Amino acid sequence: MGEIIEKYIGINMEKYENEFNYLLNRFEKASNYKEQSEWFRKINDQRFIFETTYNYVRLQHFRDMNDGMFKEEFSILSKIEPRYQTLVGQYYNSILNATYRNYLEEQWGKQIFQLAELKHDTYSKAIEDDLKKESQLIMEYHALLGEAVISFSNKELSLSTITPYLNSSDKLTRKKAHEAKYKFFKDNESQFDEILHELVCTRNKIATKLGYSSFIQLGYKRMNRTGHTSSDLSIYRNQVKNYGVPFVSKLRESQKNRIGVEKLKYYDEGYLFENGSRTITDSHQDVLNHYRKFLTEQSPETKAFYNELIANNLMDLSSRTNKMGGNFATYISYNKHPYLFANLQGTANDVRILTHETGHAFQFTMSRHWNIPEYIIPYDSAEIFSFGMERLAWPWFESFFGEDSKRYQYEQLITPFMYMPFASAVDEFEHYLYDHPDVSVNQRKTKWRELEHKYLPERDYDGNEFLESGTKFYEIGHLFTTPFYFMDYDLAHFCAVQLWKNNQESPKETWVNYLEMCRNGGKLPFNDLIKQAHISSPFEANSLKPVLSYIEEWIDQTESYIK
Repeated sequence: MGEIIEKYIGINMEKYENEFNYLLNRFEKASNYKEQSEWFRKINDQRFIFETTYNYVRLQHFRDMNDGMFKEEFSILSKIEPRYQTLVGQYYNSILNATYRNYLEEQWGKQIFQLAELKHDTYSKAIEDDLKKESQLIMEYHALLGEAVISFSNKELSLSTITPYLNSSDKLTRKKAHEAKYKFFKDNESQFDEILHELVCTRNKIATKLGYSSFIQLGYKRMNRTGHTSSDLSIYRNQVKNYGVPFVSKLRESQKNRIGVEKLKYYDEGYLFENGSRTITDSHQDVLNHYRKFLTEQSPETKAFYNELIANNLMDLSSRTNKMGGNFATYISYNKHPYLFANLQGTANDVRILTHETGHAFQFTMSRHWNIPEYIIPYDSAEIFSFGMERLAWPWFESFFGEDSKRYQYEQLITPFMYMPFASAVDEFEHYLYDHPDVSVNQRKTKWRELEHKYLPERDYDGNEFLESGTKFYEIGHLFTTPFYFMDYDLAHFCAVQLWKNNQESPKETWVNYLEMCRNGGKLPFNDLIKQAHISSPFEANSLKPVLSYIEEWIDQTESYIK
């Protein structure tokens, strides 16, 4: 939708560093609480100058990967980002030793200080060159994906534009589309292997320099996890293995019968109905009109949020050549405007993407009043807000889908559960990568295949030797860019399903609880945040089983409507 109303001004890093250090000095020398609190606010204003500039440049680069100016600017900012992180590290050290820390915690919350304690241990000058290398490797991964050209059906497609063919109602088309997609990964196998290997080695080197026995501890701190540990994740993965895998096996059996195949193949996994996922027949503008209806009717807060998006051209939703694949929300400009970036394909999944990214952007908007970057994007709980918004949008599905709304509800509810074991496989794989940084490339692939057998016993690659060799993880961006984040999607889904359940029983109270979570944003750690909304923790033993029982009951009542 239109161009962003924004005049790009680059960052003079020397000048920026001088200004940042001046503010830090004034903060440290403050003579009273009010003065120190005011300098605290100004330092975070200074942080947002870099953060919003970086977000804007990355966004513009992703909107057109061939735009030479923003490609170069993004490269420049990525290279100087470690210098910014050095400043942030100094800021963390200053606030931890603040003269009036107790008063600051009362005004701004304790979480920023807990995060500072974590982050204080994630950086030193000794790792600056290693961070630059890590950033460069991530850029190489993005570039490799973003510049992908896939030849299919006499067309040159990207990883985004081939998506509709992957779930075609024609089985042969599905199969050939998947083969074409993974041919790209096969043709670039050595590059993916090398990038991941270098990332693992670089991150392990960083962790060692900082005094950690492995990158796992450092990775958790990078994810701002102040409330749960690797042991907690192990408890949850065991529940998934014991209860989630059998539950998903039943869903896959129903899917197999529904689409009329003897055995599900890997290219059938996303094909849930005999006539395929519903293609939205409405125009792009009609979909946006339904989106407007949803947000303007849901609450005064979502209405104001929508008006801000429209007034400032804060959406780019169409898929096109040279645009980076994927979907995300970010914030830009001095006003910390939310922004939605998506690649809509004209399928039912567009509604999920819209509501999901809206949940992120809405939470950014509701928590920006804290004026603290860590509170706007709360790494350990960010996906609760997105999955939560997906579920709270259910009353408006009829606007999007009419008589097919029940089928879409069914599809939207079961799809994340089908990926629940996959998330556990990814999480366990990540722990393996950094517990064993010295293993060979082939050993990593063997481990991935072993985890697929453990968590995804129905997966059948139909003789595709490349995928059988354990390479499907190449497309999991989080493995390369943000290790240990992927599991947050499933943890958030666990919480969102409980929000959905509560919304069936008490919609007004549930919305108030959700809104309060959004206002807090990252001010509270994961467990405190969900407790406030009356949501059970996934780290409690046997917490998954009753949730699955409730879902199974709903599915049994609903399947007769959608067959």
